[in-house]
Parts: sequence; structure tokens; C-alpha cells
Amino acid sequence: MPDVDRIRIYRYCPRCAAEAMQVRGSQLVVCGACGLHLYYNPCAAVGAFLLDRDERVLFIRRAKEPAKGKLGLPGGFIDTGESAEAGLRREVREEVGLEIDAIEFLCSQPNSYPYGGIVYPTLDFYFIARVEDFRAARALDEVQGLVVHRPGEVSEDELAFSSLKAAWSVYRARHGS
Repeated sequence: MPDVDRIRIYRYCPRCAAEAMQVRGSQLVVCGACGLHLYYNPCAAVGAFLLDRDERVLFIRRAKEPAKGKLGLPGGFIDTGESAEAGLRREVREEVGLEIDAIEFLCSQPNSYPYGGIVYPTLDFYFIARVEDFRAARALDEVQGLVVHRPGEVSEDELAFSSLKAAWSVYRARHGS
């Protein structure tokens, strides 16, 4: 799937409405009429390795494309005005119905997220959060089902995104398998 066609998306300048937009590099679009510079930067997203007291990890089975049917983590895009931590707590609540308190930053990974014929560059922030158990967890928003695995039981081929595969490697290197 091709990257975002910035000229098509930014055909008209959002400041002066001129049809004078020009691509200048991989992240910059400039209006030839008023000089407005628009930077095409990655979207921020979050994901949680949710662990129970037995160190098992809660995965979601994705209900929608991209990567429908693959394993993902509870998480998603951060809303405007929201911190990564607040976005993570909201997404976990929306997708699996759990409340999390203490979270630990694990790593960030660049990613590409194809949606609606456009590939969005993302920067995915991964965290570790702990809950007593997963009894209250349920498949909610955009979640086909829940899967609980011990780290050694997870096949990398089942994981939904390249950034998740990279974060999973970081998790296993730090916390063992």
C-alpha cells in the first residue's frame, strides 16, 4: 500500500485556500502562495503488555483490518490533548474493560498503519501494566476475542504489526521467556 499522497491530501492550503501545495521532502508540504509549512509527522499510538500475577500476557484478537484475526495488544491512537499514559488507560478500558493504575514504559517503535487506502506513519509507545487476574476482562470495542499466553507460547507470526514484534522482542529480552 502506498504512503500518503501529500499533494492529494493537501491539495488546497488550509490557511489561504490556494491550490499551490508542493511536496518538499518526505515530511514537508509547502504552500507556494502563502508559504505555510505543513509537516507530515507520525501519529502517536500506545499498547499495553497486560500481565497477571502469573506473568501471563493478555492479547486481543483483532476484529478489524488492518491485521484482522491477528494478535494485538489493548491499545490504540492517542487523542488530542491526552498523554500517552491517559490514552493507554482509556484504550485498555475501551477494548478489554480493565482499569490499570501503575504502568511502566517499555519502548517505542516506528510503525505503518494502513487504513482507508492510506498508510499512516505511527510511533507506537509500549508499556507494561499489571492486574491481579484477567477474570474481569472482556472483548469490547474492535476486539474479536481475548487470548492469554505465557511468553514462551507466543508465535511471532501471530502478532499483528512489525512494531509489536519488535516490542515483543524487547519485552522478552528484559523479562525472559
